[in-house]
Amino acid sequence: MFTRDRGATRRVLIGLAVTAALSAVACWPTTRTTGVNFVVSTQTLPMWQKAAEFIERDDHLQTVAHLALAHINGHDQKAFAAMAWTRANIKYAPSDRPVLDDHIWNVILRGYGQADQQADVFTTLLTYDGVPAFWQNIGRAPDFIPLSYVSIDDQWRVFDVSRGLAFRTAPGTLATPEDIAADRAIVSRAAEAAHVDGITEYVSRFDGYRPPERPDILRAELQMPRRRLAFELCHAAGMNCGKTR
Repeated sequence: MFTRDRGATRRVLIGLAVTAALSAVACWPTTRTTGVNFVVSTQTLPMWQKAAEFIERDDHLQTVAHLALAHINGHDQKAFAAMAWTRANIKYAPSDRPVLDDHIWNVILRGYGQADQQADVFTTLLTYDGVPAFWQNIGRAPDFIPLSYVSIDDQWRVFDVSRGLAFRTAPGTLATPEDIAADRAIVSRAAEAAHVDGITEYVSRFDGYRPPERPDILRAELQMPRRRLAFELCHAAGMNCGKTR
């Protein structure tokens, strides 16, 4: 009897210790940052809240990507559908609105954003639908151009979502970064076809353009709980987790 009581007591104590440890982790303070007109502020919130919001946003992004792209066939057609959806639903930020830098889901909820946020929405929708995509700024500050790269036929193809551009070679195929680096006329033709304001200035942003390095981990993949957890564990272990875009 005494031995059984000791065993039961031990199990209760272990259970209490585990519960206390989990509660401590759940309530561990974490932070998130928000930028308003380029002024960054930091908010403190418990780990459980940050995790819950992360999972909720992932579910919302899956739903939006499914509604926008699930019925479209082919990576090229998905890219055009994602660009059309983004331009229709994420307008360029009005000049009288503050410049907000926060989570991509908030950009979708607001319905407006900067050019890089439009690129972020575009590439996130595609990645969530199984089409690898990322974006990267080119040009000179502060007039960067965010270019989006989408994997189509096992090659990256280049888009400027904010201006609605899909770059094409002279024969009409979607251009790769290598195509653009070798032939600046690709940029000129795309800008002229889309009636871009200030074509000469726009084309000059491509001076010295080089194809980007292929990322190991896509930026949008870090919005997905399992991939984010694997990435964080990799960093915690001090391992080389690869380049992210």
